[in-house]
Amino acid sequence: MARIGILGGTFDPPHNGHIAIAWAALDEFRLAKIIFIPAKIPPHKLKKNIAPQQDRINMLSLAVAGHDKFEISDIELHREGPSYTVDTLTRLHQLYPNDELVLLIGADNVVEMETWREPDKIAALSTIAAVNRPGFTPKGRFADKVVLFEMPPSEISSTDIRKKIRAGLPITGMVPEAVEEYILSHRLYT
Repeated sequence: MARIGILGGTFDPPHNGHIAIAWAALDEFRLAKIIFIPAKIPPHKLKKNIAPQQDRINMLSLAVAGHDKFEISDIELHREGPSYTVDTLTRLHQLYPNDELVLLIGADNVVEMETWREPDKIAALSTIAAVNRPGFTPKGRFADKVVLFEMPPSEISSTDIRKKIRAGLPITGMVPEAVEEYILSHRLYT
């Protein structure tokens, strides 16, 4: 039985913080691999503009290139409607019936889990591993079902990256170099 990390998100764009979380989780939980899963339509971003899914997949491919324990799955991109974590975990259990799934989230998402679709089933289908944020204590009904892990704090966010690009500011060091080149050459977020 292998332990497989699941890291979902919009990845709009993927950044060095995402990669740092993956590396920290690989070590902390002795994961065989991490599967990055870009969301087609994140339920909490239904009314927001996001980059086209092919651009997000291309950037994510560039971000994880050369890392043999990192994979990308497009399973959410082929599903109709919003991307619900419970649906993704259910499908992954069909694909990996003998493996343990470790869902990677931020500690600030623990309290939000109560609003997710079928949160109890999510907790039953996976070990929930939350990246602890300095000065933050997970709260809510699922706080005791979460395994916290530490990593050096990262102040990088996709929102800040998009704002910097719109303002004409550099994003060097916030995203892998190949992702920065892709963003600039495809004039994303301008």
